[in-house]
Amino acid sequence: MSLLIFLPIAVVIGNIGSFTANWKHITDTVLVTYSINSIILVIGTIIFSSLFGISSAWIVTAYKFPGHKIFKWALVLPLAIPTYIAAYAYFDILELFNPFLIWIRSTFGLGLMQYTNDVLVYVMLSLIMGAVLYPYVYLLARASFESQGYHFTSVARSLGHSGRSIFWKIVLPLSRPAIVAGISLVAMETLSDYGAVKHFGVQTFTYGIFRTWLGMGDLTSALRLAVILMIFTLTVLYVEKKIRSKARYGDKSIASSSFEKIQFEGKKSIIALAICAAPLIFGFIIPTARMVSWAWLSRNYISEINTFLLALNTLTLAIIASILTVTLSIFFAFSSKYFNSLMVKASTRLASLGYSTPGAVIAMGALLVVGYISNVFNILLSGTIVLLIFAYTVRFFAVAFHPIESGFEKNCEELNDASKTLGVSPIRSLFNVNLPLIKNTIIAAGLLVFVDATKELPLTLILRPFNFETLATATFDLSNQAQIIESSIPSLCIIFLTLIPIIYLNRRIGEER
Repeated sequence: MSLLIFLPIAVVIGNIGSFTANWKHITDTVLVTYSINSIILVIGTIIFSSLFGISSAWIVTAYKFPGHKIFKWALVLPLAIPTYIAAYAYFDILELFNPFLIWIRSTFGLGLMQYTNDVLVYVMLSLIMGAVLYPYVYLLARASFESQGYHFTSVARSLGHSGRSIFWKIVLPLSRPAIVAGISLVAMETLSDYGAVKHFGVQTFTYGIFRTWLGMGDLTSALRLAVILMIFTLTVLYVEKKIRSKARYGDKSIASSSFEKIQFEGKKSIIALAICAAPLIFGFIIPTARMVSWAWLSRNYISEINTFLLALNTLTLAIIASILTVTLSIFFAFSSKYFNSLMVKASTRLASLGYSTPGAVIAMGALLVVGYISNVFNILLSGTIVLLIFAYTVRFFAVAFHPIESGFEKNCEELNDASKTLGVSPIRSLFNVNLPLIKNTIIAAGLLVFVDATKELPLTLILRPFNFETLATATFDLSNQAQIIESSIPSLCIIFLTLIPIIYLNRRIGEER
């Protein structure tokens, strides 16, 4: 079953040897552009998300200032804003630079003006995406900072090191694996994005896949672009794993103590407030405020959009995908740990590659898989809800599997050994021992899948049934028709649906800590 989840990815990889006449044209004209644009956008987004995430995580962990408790949980809120909605919220931001560009054209010429405009597009898009993706870095960095305890910093201070020296020489190196893990998530989300890059006109690989397949009608060349994009994302994942595999911790003999915060006053507290408020304002407050104001202006348009039906479709897909993905994750994680099967472990690792694979790639692979199944069994699956839910399961299997697997390892391994010695059946052990112990982990995993499924755009655009719309696709379609203000209505619904689980999860993490 886990190999079935991996099958769409394997099918895409298997098509790398196919060629069409268009491929030479693509390699001669746009392939280098797709590569350079993707790399630049990933690097820029990583820079901004790291600046926002690491700095704010360290400040709320190590210092006291007015509002530090509020910022500790509020800094996660931008996760509720999909990248494409943030891009729509700032759709007119580049117009602010028009006087500057006009001055450059009149002073230095048209060529420099065009170059400056291109640079501004990359910078602004990287800033916008970094402002909504930095919570991946922030959460992992904050957890790592807090787990280090106070004894490292107290010893360093007794030796005369300043707070800046302690951060750069002790705290940051110890947190490098966690920060790199967060950065890798940011990179994969950036490579997967379609709505934001299309809105700003940046031709990345995901943009190229849509253009080649739907614009040129060349599925074979689109599949080859998908394979190259997979190589990009798997390279990011491989580098992250290599960096984390070298991490070694030698602090087992010392009990970890809580991080003692330093009180900030005067100018320092104002600076701390500014550093924490900037990503929150830019990544959550401004996009949400603009969506609310636009929704009020277009309130008479609500009946035409049929918001209730869009929300119902989105909720139905997200809930079914969450339940199915969590159920499969429980089954595979339990089987892997209880029976200690190398085959199950290897197959689940392959199935977990879905999250590191862009949604557009999985959608293409899923279409090929159901095409083969339809030919063999004479069953029509293309253009159905079943196909879309299957693709969601492939895409978000790792999101549910890894937390649940971790829950089994921490809470159930010794108890399962005891159950075996007492002759208890695996099914009874699962339902009577394991599931009650990891109930909270299961809920958290389901909510994570729900949030990701609600925001997913490229996969849903490709696989949605005819005349079937979700909040994400409706938002994209309206913005694609230059109805940015009207698109605020489904955008607000997405924010609301994802905000509640995110606040709950953040609160649960704080309580457990």
